[in-house]
Amino acid sequence: MTGTLDPIVKRLELEVSASRAFEHFTQSIAHWWPLSSHSLSGEYARQVVFEAQTGGRIYEIDNLGREREWGIVHECETDSFLAFSWVLERPDLATEVQVHFESVTQNSCILTLEHVGWDRRPDGVEWRGNYNAGWDSVLSQYSKTLD
Repeated sequence: MTGTLDPIVKRLELEVSASRAFEHFTQSIAHWWPLSSHSLSGEYARQVVFEAQTGGRIYEIDNLGREREWGIVHECETDSFLAFSWVLERPDLATEVQVHFESVTQNSCILTLEHVGWDRRPDGVEWRGNYNAGWDSVLSQYSKTLD
């Protein structure tokens, strides 16, 4: 045993094109991300922004207008792949999220989210458990709001 913590892997079969799924994940994140329960500012969170380009930022804006860092986009292949750090204002504890959008037909795709890097955190076991359940609820919101 190497002592490494397995990645979190979530898979959704979606009845939309990969292009639409990608757009909803990035450009429409403010409409589906559950800010009140999954943010740094909690009830004071106002908006979330996902800049879908390499070097782009992912951040929330609180009710005072303060920007709070969630991550940086490391790779962006429009309609097919995203890789970004997940820092939540703690770059020293960063993990990484990779999201694949795989076309099945013109009007369906598979979204696979993989969250890796738990060994970089001293509390990796606990946080991996929290995020495993957290991604279920977040992705449930994503799919419910996808038209």
